[in-house]
Amino acid sequence: MHSRAPQSGDENGLHTRSSEDWLVREAPLAVFGVDADNRVNLWSAPAARMLGWDEDEIVGQRAPFWWKEGDFERYQGEIQRNGCVNGRLVRWRTKDGGALRSETWAWSAGAGGLVFVVTDQVGETEMYAEVEQSRSVIERIAEAAEICLFVYDAVSKRLVYASKACQAMSGYACDELVNHPDLWRSLLPGEVLNTAEPAQIPNNSRSEYRIRHRDGSERWVAVHLYPRHDAEGRPRYLEGLAMDITDRKHHQVELQRLAFTDALTQLPNRQQFEQDLREAVMRAERRGEKLAVFLFDFDGFKYVNDTFGHQFGDATLKAIAERLRETLRGRAKVYRMGGDEFTVIQAGIGGEADVRDTAGRCLEAFHEPLRVMGESVPMGISIGAAIYPDHSRDVDALLRYADIAMYAAKEQGGHRLCLYSESGDSAIQNRLLLHNALPKAFDRGEFSLDYQPIFDVRRGRFVGAEALLRWNSPEFGFVPPAVFVPFAEQWGLMQRIGTWVLETACRTAAEWQRQNLPLRVSVNVSFSQLADPHFVEGVAQALRQAELSPRHLQLEVHASLLAQYAELIGDLAVQLDRVGVSIAIDDFGHGEAVLAALSAGSYDAIKLHPSLLTMAPEGERHERLMAGVVRLAHDLGMRTIAEGVERREQELLLARTGCDEMQGFWKARPASAQDLAAWCRQAAPRDGDDARP
Repeated sequence: MHSRAPQSGDENGLHTRSSEDWLVREAPLAVFGVDADNRVNLWSAPAARMLGWDEDEIVGQRAPFWWKEGDFERYQGEIQRNGCVNGRLVRWRTKDGGALRSETWAWSAGAGGLVFVVTDQVGETEMYAEVEQSRSVIERIAEAAEICLFVYDAVSKRLVYASKACQAMSGYACDELVNHPDLWRSLLPGEVLNTAEPAQIPNNSRSEYRIRHRDGSERWVAVHLYPRHDAEGRPRYLEGLAMDITDRKHHQVELQRLAFTDALTQLPNRQQFEQDLREAVMRAERRGEKLAVFLFDFDGFKYVNDTFGHQFGDATLKAIAERLRETLRGRAKVYRMGGDEFTVIQAGIGGEADVRDTAGRCLEAFHEPLRVMGESVPMGISIGAAIYPDHSRDVDALLRYADIAMYAAKEQGGHRLCLYSESGDSAIQNRLLLHNALPKAFDRGEFSLDYQPIFDVRRGRFVGAEALLRWNSPEFGFVPPAVFVPFAEQWGLMQRIGTWVLETACRTAAEWQRQNLPLRVSVNVSFSQLADPHFVEGVAQALRQAELSPRHLQLEVHASLLAQYAELIGDLAVQLDRVGVSIAIDDFGHGEAVLAALSAGSYDAIKLHPSLLTMAPEGERHERLMAGVVRLAHDLGMRTIAEGVERREQELLLARTGCDEMQGFWKARPASAQDLAAWCRQAAPRDGDDARP
């Protein structure tokens, strides 16, 4: 690009030329465009460096850089409605298949075409080293994209150039900003003015701050600054570009609000509670005050939810939230933790009397039934409370103690308050001991896995094993999963435990493959794992770390979870199927209506609950029932796995009804990974025998 030389009498010529030279050399902008048929017709050198395609291989071709199908049409429609897109965070697909996260401006190029200006906001890149456009083209692009270009003279301490886009951003015309040296200063916060000396600003610095618009409103801007020095190395000019990011900031604030708000009740959620509690404890410590943490559990909600359905249950939770909010307005802050559990923080209390008064108000408020969808719903309330610093100075301990006290209130009949100091029952103390021991189990190596063999019914071959979690505690001895898993789930530990189980089982299965034992490992997953937005990524990572093929891993989801969260689990099943990992529905046929939910996902197998075998082999009707369940699974493309097989007669029934696989004490008991592998090697030559570990 060749710059126009300044004309005689053009007092800004030197400065506009230096702006142009700087923008070509330094500014992190890529420019590209498409026509109405989505074919690339404009491609700058920075676009090539940023996205990977050279000009000669992309111009004239259908645009390959859209991140999602339909993005082109969406931009066309939005620009047709609004005229342009300003400063939006956008992901573009690069030539190597990666993602470029950028800030993007777009506008119409006429006849259905689009032009884009993109910056990746990386401070030390050199995106404009070889831009081949004229100064007028660059200025038109900057104006259309509402990018304000400016030059500040560090010697005379005034603006000497401002592009047209600065007017939309500030409300003042370019001439006003240039001709009135103090005007631009009125737009900036004091802390920015105090640090705006060119000598203190590194090359290509980026900052975000608010400015005051002429109409009195506030705007958020992102500013790139580039000091230019004279021959002696002294700062001469401060050149920069500014972009209005007000919409993006508002969007970030809304996302932040949503992240800390319960979607159903609009109360602050668990994340907000944990943050507020830590801040409240620090304030109380500084001021020498006390505060109370309350945990509420609503007696009878599960019955209402199970009887009237989830829609009615959700309406009940909203009614509970509103009554709590009204009862404690101006006194304490209410949070929803999840399910029917709510928490309250009350700061500045005098002692137990204030706690009892607050709890009494809540108990009194719920003497009156709730009105939900035209129905009268009685709702008891169990309240546990702990006081800082009387019961603990530790934030996590306060919530744990309130939880313990709440369970004590439930065990004492419900609809009452129980302070932690009053929860001295041995069962409650055991709960505390268990909670303290669970997190230490990892560091002490107290967890292990046994493996329950799974057999092919027709051929009698050993085809895999289910991983079974074991905990041998120095304090409690062997603790059954049925005892500690519910507590681990309730106290937020199950995700960590589940991750350990998954990774350990994958390593074991990989070791089996290296021993030429092509066995599948089945791993149970909890709801807290399924609810983790990074769950599928974690499964893929566990497979990569273990160097295990996805076909050797099967995840098991309990039928009760599928019945409640069919859409969530269905989506995960589809994603896992793409990874190559199958899902089996555990305990199928025991008290949960899951048939309708099976169509929502891609499932590989159902595991038949042992209760379906309790009558075997008595009764022709029962055998027909078993055969019908197996046939239904096969029609849906799923295998059937029978659990709890304990007698020869049950194995014969499974063979007659066409069941695919089975596990249980009749064939083999759970064993360690090493013992199971040794037994498998011994039994391999005798496929079909009843050899057992």
